[in-house]
Amino acid sequence: MPPRKRTKVAAPRASRTKQVAEQVSERINPLTVDLAVTLGTEHPLRLERPIVVAAGPLGFGNEAGGAIDLREVGLFVVRGISLRPRFGGLMPRLVEVPGGVMHAVNRENPGADEVFDRHGASWRSAPCAVALSLVATSVKELAQLIARVERRADELGIAALEIDLTAPCDGLDGARWESSADESLRLIDTARGATDRPLIAKVSSAASELRRLASESIDAGIDVLSVSGSPHGFLPDRARRGPALAAGAGELSGPLVRPAALAAIAEAASGAGAPIIGGGGIGSPADALDTFAAGASAVSLGTALWADPRLPGAVGDSLRRAVAARGETSVLALRGSALGSRHE
Repeated sequence: MPPRKRTKVAAPRASRTKQVAEQVSERINPLTVDLAVTLGTEHPLRLERPIVVAAGPLGFGNEAGGAIDLREVGLFVVRGISLRPRFGGLMPRLVEVPGGVMHAVNRENPGADEVFDRHGASWRSAPCAVALSLVATSVKELAQLIARVERRADELGIAALEIDLTAPCDGLDGARWESSADESLRLIDTARGATDRPLIAKVSSAASELRRLASESIDAGIDVLSVSGSPHGFLPDRARRGPALAAGAGELSGPLVRPAALAAIAEAASGAGAPIIGGGGIGSPADALDTFAAGASAVSLGTALWADPRLPGAVGDSLRRAVAARGETSVLALRGSALGSRHE
């Protein structure tokens, strides 16, 4: 009598999934994952790593090399620069709040020419791309500032310009540019008419009509939208007889802004507009992965670098492992993974 054939019993679904994941992780070496990204099409900005140092925390550049390893960074954005000197607010201008800090530095800087003379050499020798963050309170001032930049941009090795839409606008009675999509688009249009370099527009999670701004900013001339600016906040002093900051309201940074930042990144991504640099409260590699999942093509690191100078390298390693675990070789495979059909 012939032996009975044994029927193969299929492994449980969870076991099969685990086996597939193990096979994929064996096939893809994280070291082979390509972290390079090209942001934008008309005036593309190529970054060797999708990791951006936000304008502000590490100053104008000379300070950055001693604080973090810029070889782990794709783009270093210089602290905000204006046509003429801007003076910081009165003390106190930095206070701790639950989950972060609140600051009112007023984008203090000595003016474009002096910044170029003092710090330009460090930009030329940087092992990553360098962008200037431009602060202007009017369309005319921005045009003049870009003209000043363009005269020396090649000499200084500037890869891109960031237009700070979280800065105050004279035409809006001191409110932020981002509080009006029309004014923001007008400023972007002016910037595009003044330069052929890649343009980044920076907004916060509080930007007005963010989906419209994301979708229409490409036509206005932007190449990348950076949803990484600091939203406003207010806190009374301990006696509750005045504000904790001398300026009154301030800007918020730290983990407390992260959920709102992720919501803004997802909203901007749904606009199917410019590629997004996402930031706001990123303090760990896991936070960076969340930012990609919300629709960003690169992540912006800010005040967390004060506490963890090794964060850029840790984020890069985490991105490589996450991409390899998906059986992919490009970091853009992570973009929008949490958005489902909402993301194109």
